[in-house]
Amino acid sequence: MSIVAEQFDHVVGIDTHARTHTYCVVHSRTGAVVDTATFPTSAAGCQRALAWIRRRATTTVLAAVEGTSSYGTGITAVLVEADIDVAEVRPGARSSHAHAGKSDLLDAEAAARAVLGRDYATLARPRHGGDRTLYASCWPPGR
Repeated sequence: MSIVAEQFDHVVGIDTHARTHTYCVVHSRTGAVVDTATFPTSAAGCQRALAWIRRRATTTVLAAVEGTSSYGTGITAVLVEADIDVAEVRPGARSSHAHAGKSDLLDAEAAARAVLGRDYATLARPRHGGDRTLYASCWPPGR
């Protein structure tokens, strides 16, 4: 059994939406938030996000993406093409926001933290192949 926090130095949580994605880099061993940012879902925005991730998480990285088959399809493809491992996470239950409030930054951080203590082998993976509706314009990269 290989725990995510033992296998990766950083986890990037990504809260996905139609026009923007919010990113939160978390140091796996300490749980410290390294940085957060929001980028547009355009091809240029996804490339800026990728460069931002690479500047903050220079060693082993796992991306925990909400909605890899919907709003997160484009950024998932960009990350996979860049050899960044991707796991799919489900948005937190509404009840989990009852006392802390809700924001895209909190959702991105929650996405990262949702996988930290999990067994790497049991993480949900994005689907490969098949027809999908592309909600984000990140794909194809470099467009």
